[in-house]
Amino acid sequence: MLTFKEIELSDKKLVDSYFKTSGFMGCEYTFSNLFIWRSNYKTSIAEDMGLLTVKYEIDGQCYFLMPAGNGDIKGLLTELIEESKKKSCKLVLSGLTTDSIKRLEALMPDAFRYEPFRDGFDYIYESEQLINLTGSKNQSKRNHINKFESLYGKNCYENITKESLPQCKETYYKWAAEHGEDDLKSEYKAFKDALNHFEELGLKGGLLRVDGEVCAFALGTELSKDVFVVHIEKGLTDHPGVYPTINREFVKNNCTAYRYINREEDMGIEGLRKSKLSYHPAILLEKHNAYLK
Repeated sequence: MLTFKEIELSDKKLVDSYFKTSGFMGCEYTFSNLFIWRSNYKTSIAEDMGLLTVKYEIDGQCYFLMPAGNGDIKGLLTELIEESKKKSCKLVLSGLTTDSIKRLEALMPDAFRYEPFRDGFDYIYESEQLINLTGSKNQSKRNHINKFESLYGKNCYENITKESLPQCKETYYKWAAEHGEDDLKSEYKAFKDALNHFEELGLKGGLLRVDGEVCAFALGTELSKDVFVVHIEKGLTDHPGVYPTINREFVKNNCTAYRYINREEDMGIEGLRKSKLSYHPAILLEKHNAYLK
């Protein structure tokens, strides 16, 4: 029987040891993502059979990520199936890419029904493209950056330090006041945990400063030697061109060693989807839920 425990900061080394060599590209396979959202999803982990399994909850339904590691996946999934039957609950695997589905079908043919989850597709870009923004398709992005730099100069970017974290928090408050959305409470909890544990989580961050005030910031972490994940990006839109500028400058100053930048999903938010598509992702990482038949 798998024994799940609530994920804690002290689990980072263990989780990283499985995730960083897993080959997965989804943003959910970063410790920082799981940790900062743990309160919203009751995230827990279990290590058994040479595998790490992640469980989380949404509206009372339990979901499991595809286990990471080189152990007996079929044996572990069989155990999960038996446990779910005993508890009379549906077994649902989430975040499955096309490759994960092929792997699962090879292990347990025709055992699952698959449904795409479009709101959870990850937007993955070539880092070089985000930095250089070449071609006519990126002309508008270059224009926005030129506008920002003509107004505020070309030296607004700084890497986030322990001393500048409180200023990023103040900028988040201003951003939230601009948006006035009802569902920001859960996001703020995740954001606060990211800032409070910035160093322990191994996060990298960057900001734009105008007249001494932070007008934009971004935070992210390494998923693997090839992939960097941007978790959070916020900007005050009374500064024209602020988002394209923080996007480019953060990647240019922190991510040149990585081939890919995963900017996570759009959560079904129309404006966010339009924005992420406008950067022309190299990979739109499809994700599916797998339901036991």
